Amino acid sequence: MEEPSFVGLAEVITQIRTELQQARDTAEGRQIGFTVEKVSLEFTVQVHRTGRAGGGLRIGVVTAELGGSVDSGTTHRVQVDLEPHDASTGGRVQVTRSPESLETPATPGLR
Repeated sequence: MEEPSFVGLAEVITQIRTELQQARDTAEGRQIGFTVEKVSLEFTVQVHRTGRAGGGLRIGVVTAELGGSVDSGTTHRVQVDLEPHDASTGGRVQVTRSPESLETPATPGLR
């Protein structure tokens, strides 16, 4: 049986951050945007104890590999809720075009 591959929680959260930034970047020029209230992630993880002196625990997110399997008795389900914020404003993340591009002149006849 092929061993499952693992990814660290930090790597997964870093990828989520990258994906949110890409979504924000591609929203530029679009009419509809979104506010990200919460990002909920649910993982299947395995906990490993390292065998080295002074070793500790390593939590690895189980990744799906074609044909691979993991004994469900050795896995745990973990849910992580993230509330992303914009570091420059302290507010919620906006997946939308920039505030400057929202300032468009009023359409004649519409108020």
